[in-house]
Amino acid sequence: MKRVTLTWKTRLLTLLSDLFFLWVLLYFGMGGLEGARALLPMFGLVGWGLLALVVFLLLYRSDYRTDLPLFAAGCALGYWGEWWGTTRGVWSYWNGAMPPDYLPPLWGLGLVTAYRLSGFWKGWLDRPRPRWVSWCMAASFIVLPVAGVLASLPALTKVDWSGRLDLHFFAGLLVGAALALYRFDLRRAFPLYVSGMLLGGLYEYLGTTFGEWTYITGEQPPLWIVPLWGIACVAMVNLAELARQVIEKGTKAVGRKISALPSA
Repeated sequence: MKRVTLTWKTRLLTLLSDLFFLWVLLYFGMGGLEGARALLPMFGLVGWGLLALVVFLLLYRSDYRTDLPLFAAGCALGYWGEWWGTTRGVWSYWNGAMPPDYLPPLWGLGLVTAYRLSGFWKGWLDRPRPRWVSWCMAASFIVLPVAGVLASLPALTKVDWSGRLDLHFFAGLLVGAALALYRFDLRRAFPLYVSGMLLGGLYEYLGTTFGEWTYITGEQPPLWIVPLWGIACVAMVNLAELARQVIEKGTKAVGRKISALPSA
């Protein structure tokens, strides 16, 4: 997604988009003003640091034309993942919801922050580097998920997976893989992959440690889930890009049809 010069209209719409994201963070992330009053005094240093990081990433070089498709893609795929995981009992939330209604919007915010974070080290990938470094980065998309599964294998093998790895799981797996591989560019995908793992791993650590959600394996957090955050980040960004392209083409097609209409 290329960044272009912002006009005053774009800046205004971006400001409204930023305010919307901050409202989502307050309402869905902290339970509104009453929830924030209760949560903020309980925040430790890590919690305050994470909140500051999220706000910074949401507002840093924001652009509604990029951010809103990212938010929508994060909501869509995030809802599917949470629905499958909670209804199949792979993980459960403190309130028993399947899934909690506040989570899909937070997936949207999470994708925006991961996308923004990835921009901080994209420049490093444009520098000349040995070929073996590129091969290692490419291999990490396979090696890290496999390593995570192997590290969690003792806990995974104790779980009864019958009825959980169903058609919905494999359909989602295929769609996610297809989106992640869509026009794959290592220089673009690797920063997203790393950003998704960093932020996703931090969220998983905090969520499982404080008991907001619990995995069927009892891990805090499961090592196998962290690389999946990175791959999901790449897939969701590609979904947002596809949606943006479709909307742009549709808008241009409608504009051409309107311009072709005979004048009165």
